[in-house]
Amino acid sequence: MRVKAFHLALRSISAPPSAPTLWGHLAWWVRYTQGEAALIEWLEAFRQDPPFLISSAFPRGYLPRPLLPQLQESDTERRKALKGIRYLSLETFGQVIQKGEQALLESPELKEKKAPKATLATQTRVGINRTTGTAQEGILFTDQVHWLGEREWTVYVRLRREADYLAEALAHIGTFGYGGKASVGLGRFEVVDTQEMDLPEADNPTHYVTLSPTLPKGEGYWALETYWGRLGGHYAQAETPFKRPYLRAKEGSVFKVQPTAGLLDVTPEPAPEVGVRVWEYLWAFPLGVRV
Repeated sequence: MRVKAFHLALRSISAPPSAPTLWGHLAWWVRYTQGEAALIEWLEAFRQDPPFLISSAFPRGYLPRPLLPQLQESDTERRKALKGIRYLSLETFGQVIQKGEQALLESPELKEKKAPKATLATQTRVGINRTTGTAQEGILFTDQVHWLGEREWTVYVRLRREADYLAEALAHIGTFGYGGKASVGLGRFEVVDTQEMDLPEADNPTHYVTLSPTLPKGEGYWALETYWGRLGGHYAQAETPFKRPYLRAKEGSVFKVQPTAGLLDVTPEPAPEVGVRVWEYLWAFPLGVRV
């Protein structure tokens, strides 16, 4: 599949950016730079026929491990090592979607322990007195953050129509940060490179793996999560700043029928503004797999 890759240098983050989070920030970018009428038109396009599909972010050169039927392994150490692999290089991913998890046995991710990991760490910050500009005694905050090392991460976009604004919009999002901890400096990144490239797909696929969260439907191999999201932009200060929770299939989930999904109405009660509906991006980003 031909895609455009945006390579990001991430700093301290509360979580790697998911496709719905990035799309939500793109929506606010459209609202603040082009106005409400442009946002309504932009949203309507995604409700009917999305101009592009966007993936979650993954370590550069890697994709999420497809959730295929697990390999039966009797050796305890190797079974534990297999279980811990979350990301596959593009080459190993191409082997696994064609031959199944058997291909992992000879992969660098298992034999040389090369699979990248995002480790959790703690970050402590102090409260600042707004009058004196000095640290307040006894006011400390401790946050959990993902430590990503020096590795770059990549977001893939499958363009269905021209969207020249993406590089500018993503750069804007990276400057101000994404997610709930952006106000204290988390979630910032720099777009360091862009690239036209092909993602691997299986010949004559029987199933499809998604690179973005989507709604579970039909048969397949899923990892599910309940998502409790917060409103963004100036709606973050609304009376009810949380979106309506919902159940979604994580990145790497595999479906027998090519998934599509779409936008999900997650408007809270009460709505942040009379007549406003809040949408969550849940279009799948499918790649063909043989099971």
